[in-house]
Amino acid sequence: MRTLTTLSLRELPSLWLTTAVALGSAVLLMLCGPAQAATALVVQDAVALRAAAKDSAPVQAQLWRGEALEIRGERLDHFQVYDYRRERGGFVRKSQLLPLDGAAAEPAALLAALRLVRQQPGAESLGLGLAAAYVQAASVEQMNGGGGAEALEAMGQSAERLADRASRTQPRPDGGSTAAEAQLAAQLEVAARYGVRFRTLARDAGAMQLCYEGDAFRRLLGMPAASGEQKARAALALTRSDCVDPALTPPQREQFDQWRADVLDKVDLPPLPTHWRNRVLMRQASVWSSLAYQQARRAGASMGASRGTGAASNTVAGTGANSAMGTVSGSASGNGASDSGAVAARKALEQFARIVSVDLAEDDQAAFNEAAMRGNAMRWLAMGGVGLSDQTLGSLRLSLQPGQPGETCLTLTAVGGREALLRHCAWGLVMGASARINREGNAVAIASVPADGWRELWVLRKSAQGWRFSVLPPVAAQPGLGYAEFAGWLPGGQELLVAREARAEGRYRRSFEVVQLDGLETKRQAGDASMLGAFQRWQAADWKGATLSLR
Repeated sequence: MRTLTTLSLRELPSLWLTTAVALGSAVLLMLCGPAQAATALVVQDAVALRAAAKDSAPVQAQLWRGEALEIRGERLDHFQVYDYRRERGGFVRKSQLLPLDGAAAEPAALLAALRLVRQQPGAESLGLGLAAAYVQAASVEQMNGGGGAEALEAMGQSAERLADRASRTQPRPDGGSTAAEAQLAAQLEVAARYGVRFRTLARDAGAMQLCYEGDAFRRLLGMPAASGEQKARAALALTRSDCVDPALTPPQREQFDQWRADVLDKVDLPPLPTHWRNRVLMRQASVWSSLAYQQARRAGASMGASRGTGAASNTVAGTGANSAMGTVSGSASGNGASDSGAVAARKALEQFARIVSVDLAEDDQAAFNEAAMRGNAMRWLAMGGVGLSDQTLGSLRLSLQPGQPGETCLTLTAVGGREALLRHCAWGLVMGASARINREGNAVAIASVPADGWRELWVLRKSAQGWRFSVLPPVAAQPGLGYAEFAGWLPGGQELLVAREARAEGRYRRSFEVVQLDGLETKRQAGDASMLGAFQRWQAADWKGATLSLR
């Protein structure tokens, strides 16, 4: 077996290629042959490859951290090296290279160096080089053991951090490039030389996001020697919501969400420390909520596709003055796909309920909020709320019927009447079971989910000109992630209580509001429901018992 120190640099430009082969087969890369020149990794950025062994010599090329060179000799304070990628030789100061020979090329030494480098911001490409060197030098037993799992995790984390750095880079207003941008671009090229692949995703406002393709993490999940925390970190990296391609078609997105759910299910939760278990549970809640939306949409659960498959009687018990005049009666229908959506929504809520909030780390708050918003957006589906197609609300009859493919049409009529008081058609899931009418009978609130993780509140309001339809979004911004949900009616038929939470256009906000029915203007609001007297007196009991906004 040859270690990296004995490899020819003619082989090193394809170092990662051979490493990938080793990773793919989970066996040691066995290299045989006579010893040849030593190799070295560049340990600094913007290192000059000079034409002679002195600092005043002309620069032949700039080298970046993690690049591999062949050492052909030394002169004074310089190594004479050859760069096979550029097909160019020259001299580099010894202090800027890490020669991989002798004890430094042993797997234990490489792993120790990798542990120092893997957490250093800006050193990701060097981490990839060290990890590749370890894979190439390690034995079969070492690769299949804890050292191999650690090296794979370091590869994945280095690649992920490099992609995150690239995604956060903001262009200069004058279009020029900075030294940091040049460094980042060069390190991405180094990573590409080791076979690390990235996906480029188009985001809003023309911004691009880079995401690691995840090969090292996928292999880590299949290693028996990997610890529970390593597998949890790998699963979380593979299932990031911000790395879901927005261009996926609905069937592709459903398939991808199912794959993400399967990946997370592979993590053994009980042995994990509480904070890592929380992180997996939060991600599971988010993924199962998205999967529930995709499955419900596919099933045509917004009434249309499910109508005609058979209706069943359904009664929702009212709760006090905020209920729909005591009881709400209607009919429910469903099919297998919508049932699977309901099962997925229930699983999302179950996983959210298992989160130990007192053990949440400060860094986990954003993920916790995301899980709550996605789960709250779909909670009516978990309660079988999408199947209702026809129901009576006091003296009114609310009907949800299919319109164009994928469209749901709401029709409001008086009980016993034939002429529609109001008709409105829209895309998305309409949660019929969420419909609530106030005691005065002049307003109806109903939940609608037009997009994954985005729940709006429809308000039907009786005015002097007849019934009017209005939409209250989670926030006045481009749809992102959030909900606006009915929380109760105030006596008098002029106001309602609303809970809103959203993350859109880079901002997060959660509020509890008293909203005027006319114009849906917010009259009073607070960040905590207990700070509003109206919430203390008039909040709906069924909302208080089921919402995730009071977490």
